[in-house]
Amino acid sequence: MTVWPEQQHAPITWEMFLDIDEDIRRELEIVDGYVIPREQRGRDHQKVGTRLSLALERAAVDQMRRTGRGECFETNTEVDVLLWEVPPTARKPDAVLHRCIPEFEQLAAQHVLIAVEVLSTWSERRDRVHKMSDYADAGIPHYWLVRFDKVGALTIERYALTGGSKPYTHIGTTHRDMGKVAVNVTDPFPVEILWEDLETSPKL
Repeated sequence: MTVWPEQQHAPITWEMFLDIDEDIRRELEIVDGYVIPREQRGRDHQKVGTRLSLALERAAVDQMRRTGRGECFETNTEVDVLLWEVPPTARKPDAVLHRCIPEFEQLAAQHVLIAVEVLSTWSERRDRVHKMSDYADAGIPHYWLVRFDKVGALTIERYALTGGSKPYTHIGTTHRDMGKVAVNVTDPFPVEILWEDLETSPKL
């Protein structure tokens, strides 16, 4: 495995990106062949992403039970999602709901149903502008942006590709002061998430 240099003078291939040492690559993304460092993420940021992934997983399990496992869904956090290979572009959403894939198959945009980014001081412009554009161009149908505070998730903005058109259309925003329910949607399947599910310190 190679160790990634600090400076890059030419674009690289997807295979070259995958050859970067895994511990180093965990903190990197690749955009149009150029490797970029991920934004800073504190513990509360990571906890909210994890809580949301677990909440989506519970909804996915409920859906699989309803369909008799006729469909299969998985969730992940901070995993490479290949948006397109030429020039190679891959992002690491804070949480992602996707169709099940074989263990050694690369997770790609066509597998993803919902990509979620948790906003922070260092990431907001990248998440709202660059990643939103990339996810829409790659055809990911749903994109959520989550704000948080010390308690947990504070707001959730939901965007979707409607009628196959791009860019994303804003579908709705919920705030923790609006009630107990953070998300209640039917697309891509029924998902209900409570704000208490997204607290950084869950109730015992």
